[in-house]
Parts: sequence; C-alpha cells; structure tokens
Amino acid sequence: MNRKHPCRSVFFPLPAGLRPALLLVGLVALLAACAGHGGGRAPAGEMGRKLKPGFYREGVASWYGHPFHGCPTASGEIYDMNGLTAANKELPLGTRVRVTNLENGRQVEVVINDRGPFVKNRIIDLSLGAARRLDLVRNGTARVRIEILKLPPRFSDSDRHPFAIQFAAYGNREKALELKEKLSRLNPGVFIETVNREDGPLYRVRLGWFRTRVEARKEALRMGRDEALVFRR
Repeated sequence: MNRKHPCRSVFFPLPAGLRPALLLVGLVALLAACAGHGGGRAPAGEMGRKLKPGFYREGVASWYGHPFHGCPTASGEIYDMNGLTAANKELPLGTRVRVTNLENGRQVEVVINDRGPFVKNRIIDLSLGAARRLDLVRNGTARVRIEILKLPPRFSDSDRHPFAIQFAAYGNREKALELKEKLSRLNPGVFIETVNREDGPLYRVRLGWFRTRVEARKEALRMGRDEALVFRR
C-alpha cells in the first residue's frame, strides 16, 4: 500500500531509493531482448513449471483499495476496488482462481488482472471487495491457499506455440490502436498488451502465437514488417 503516485506507480510499490535498481534491471532485460533473446523475461510460472487447473500456492495475501480505484491495471482494465479481482506476479492475466483464507475457511473467486504484490513473502494482492469476502481487511493480511480454476485461452495457445511478434510499443494509446487497426487488415489476430509503468502505460502491438521463431518471422515478413521483434514467452 506504499504507493505514492496513484495511476502511475502500480508496478513500483517500493521505496524510491530502490527504483533506480529496478529500472537498471529493466534496461538489462531490454538489451538482452534486442540481442535476440526474445521480448524480455517471462513470468516465473511460465518458465519454471506447467500451469494447470488445481492447487497453485499457499502464502500470505494482502489487499489494495484507495488511491488506486479508477486507475488502469496491467490488463488495461480500470481497477474497481469493489470488484472481485487480484494482482499476482506470475499467473497469466485473465486467470480465474479460488482463494481460501486458511485462518477462517472463507473463500472467494477472483480474476487476475494486475501485477503485484511487490512486497516480500506475499503471493497475491486482492481487491478490497475480495478482501471483504475473506474477512482480512482489518488485519491487512492473511495466509491463503490459491487454486487455479481456469487459465485464459491465449495462455494455452502460447504454451503450445510460444513465439510471438511485437510490431511496436507506444506510450500513446491512440497510436497503438491506429497501428493495430492497420495490421488487423493483414492478420485479425493482432492485439494490444498494456503494461503499466511508473511514467505511464505502455501499449504493445503484438501478434501470436507461433510454434517456431521461423514461422513468426515469416508472418512478420509477409505483413511487410521485417523490423518487427520476434520473442519467446
């Protein structure tokens, strides 16, 4: 909950002194991507294990409300603190999970639409609405069990076909939409992935998924975008 700038620091809920280090890590990842290692580091769950419905993890849950109510989430949706959503660092956006408060047995189903929490030893950041269902608002945290109920279709596709194309990334949403509309005439599968950053959202225009890097590159060339980045999730 230590986030100074509403709508602008959802991904950096840490003391300002630590942010330069995080930015340096991000720059290193970006340089690695440009060197041919894909589009950046994939979420740990996608790299380390096969995610599937069923038991996921046990650990400490927290919650967040004001001042982030009405701010964009990592999925691009506007955060509704009274809704039933949550933030997690590795589950694909759009994943539906069941969260059980191990201290009182209460349960709630939520959709992962944001990234976090970025506090050590916490595994999920619940919306205020979900936290109320679990009766953990007053204490602020509780030990919970998380079960995956349903993974988003696009994650299943990327699991089987891990390569995708990134045509461009903009800080301006209108420019991203303009490019998406143009490219969709050549391939209707083009989509926009929104990433919240401290200095504002980034809109990535992408297309996926492909079985091999070669297939993705061929499609980029067919669409007249030889400068596009092919990356692996």
